[in-house]
Amino acid sequence: PISKVIKNGCFGIAAARIAAKLRTWGYLRRHKVKESSVGFQYTAEAVSPYLPAINPDVEYDLAISFLQPHSIVRDKVRAKKKTCWIHTDYSNVSVDVDRELPVWRSYDFIVSISDDVTRTFLQTFPSLRDKVVLIENILIPDFVRRRAGEFDPAQELQKGGGVCLLSVGRFSYAKNYENVPAICKEITEAGVSDVKWFIIGYGKGEKVIRSKIAEYGMQDHVFILGKKSNPYPYIKACDIYVQPSRYEGKSVTVREAQTLSRPVVITNYPTAPSQVKDGIDGVIVPQDIKACAAGIAALVRDKARQQSIVQYLSAHDYGRQGEIEKLYNLI
Repeated sequence: PISKVIKNGCFGIAAARIAAKLRTWGYLRRHKVKESSVGFQYTAEAVSPYLPAINPDVEYDLAISFLQPHSIVRDKVRAKKKTCWIHTDYSNVSVDVDRELPVWRSYDFIVSISDDVTRTFLQTFPSLRDKVVLIENILIPDFVRRRAGEFDPAQELQKGGGVCLLSVGRFSYAKNYENVPAICKEITEAGVSDVKWFIIGYGKGEKVIRSKIAEYGMQDHVFILGKKSNPYPYIKACDIYVQPSRYEGKSVTVREAQTLSRPVVITNYPTAPSQVKDGIDGVIVPQDIKACAAGIAALVRDKARQQSIVQYLSAHDYGRQGEIEKLYNLI
């Protein structure tokens, strides 16, 4: 938080961050968009001059910028090769292309997590095609399953009756959690009256979600569990994992739910087909509130379909551990 930066005496960084926020707000107003990555870029440019180099006497074999802003690794790390990651669906994010392009171009490789993510990224930055390589998200199934068995959250999830839905993620525009109460109300009106939908996460959107819970009268059906250091036992214990996002790159939590053999439902965001084989290892439903609710309710009622998905998931590996060899090859 900027207040903490000021308390620590880093006044230059605080001023730079405030200036970047003002610039970001101006961009959002001019372009009339709700979601944009310009804030990351503007902040990095403003703050970078005040930051020290990272081990300036060391030249690394490979430096990885896993999350934006990618300017920091570019400016503050010495390495023989540098690579950065793309995680998001660029068809849904407004960017300042003129400012971001030189940053992306400065890297030896740009790692995309799926073919759909690559496609949307290249629609925005077509000149970077030769730099993009595919490395899918890597999970360690044994680690996920071991952590899922660390405790039993049944009491917290009010298990012992009813249908338990679960969603995990930050409370942001992309995740669409503010519409969960409306979707859940439609599910109850469709006849699934014993549904309970739990949300694990945190963020500035929590107040909106809580107000929507009250607005739709879903206090007995939608519950915010807050931030959890280990969400895996909750995923393992739920009946159906739901990702109601407006857009995603490739959701890690969906892969974790599939690794734990839980039926998953995702909305039909542009990259959804790269995440779920509809009807085989999960279900893709429309983003419209009524249609989304109808799709979830249909899966809740169809126990045979749920079991078929569970059996498929149990027989397949979602770890993608072989992808690590692609990373080694970049060196």
